[in-house]
Amino acid sequence: MLQQAPRFALADAERLARDLYGLDTGAASLPSERDQNFVLTAAAGDRFVLKIANAAEDRAMLEAQNAAMAHVAGRVAICPRVLPTVAGETIGLAPGGAHFVRLVTYLAGVPLAEVGDRTPALFESLGRAVGRVDAALADFDHPAIHRRFHWDLANAASIIRKHLPLMRVDAHRDLVDRVSTAALNAVGPRVSAFRRSTIHNDANDWNVLVLNHEIAGIIDFGDMVHSWTVADPAVALAYAVLHSADPLAAADAIAGGYQAEHPLPEEELAAVFPLACLRLCMSACIAAWQQRQRPGDDYLAVSQEPIRRTLPALADLLEKRT
Repeated sequence: MLQQAPRFALADAERLARDLYGLDTGAASLPSERDQNFVLTAAAGDRFVLKIANAAEDRAMLEAQNAAMAHVAGRVAICPRVLPTVAGETIGLAPGGAHFVRLVTYLAGVPLAEVGDRTPALFESLGRAVGRVDAALADFDHPAIHRRFHWDLANAASIIRKHLPLMRVDAHRDLVDRVSTAALNAVGPRVSAFRRSTIHNDANDWNVLVLNHEIAGIIDFGDMVHSWTVADPAVALAYAVLHSADPLAAADAIAGGYQAEHPLPEEELAAVFPLACLRLCMSACIAAWQQRQRPGDDYLAVSQEPIRRTLPALADLLEKRT
């Protein structure tokens, strides 16, 4: 999929906005793992996000994302909405026919990754935000999201087993092996109790927006999947702890906020922390795989140095808890 990522210039994005949406804007690039995103700014100051999909992306999955955003729009105000083309379509097509195009509303705020003062109150706000989105998605379904996906925590064991050998640094590979083994041992006995539902699945710190020290946006439904409900707060926690001096306090705050909006049963609640550790191990393994495919893409390694710094402390905490 990385080999089929779009590679449009800023001028191309501006032309697509004009031709498909009738918008005269300036474009700036936004980071993405496998697609291409641009923030568009009109002369009057209005902003939009132009999303150009990977050539390997299934249209049905884009339709599922659009349907999910429309589904939650009436219940939460922190997710983007899809805007139609001048022809009234929710999905456009770039010249050449290889890439689908969508336009979504722009949400104000800065990524959580750029916020230095990560207080318990902010983490509680994060848990509440993810909980509200999951509560809104609880009665949403679409055939396309019932898929085998490498970012699905339910597939963690096989993904880690497959890609762990690709990690070049012995000490880091051994640490990921140690943490993932402990996490899988902690999660395994509880799996049969996990509920399944539609989840956003990607509340990483670049997809979470902060405004006035509260969560103002959760963006990018591209990793949405029908999987373990508990995976969503675990994903949010995984990236929150990367810059936290007290991972367990962060876990308590996020879980507390989530419980207030979309309560987890006891077996799921107990699994949030080990699943968060497992997500970071998955990230390290997937990054090793992806960097073999596209070695010059810095975005693919954006979380890897914080993961290397954080895993030793998480390993100790996880082993004490299990």
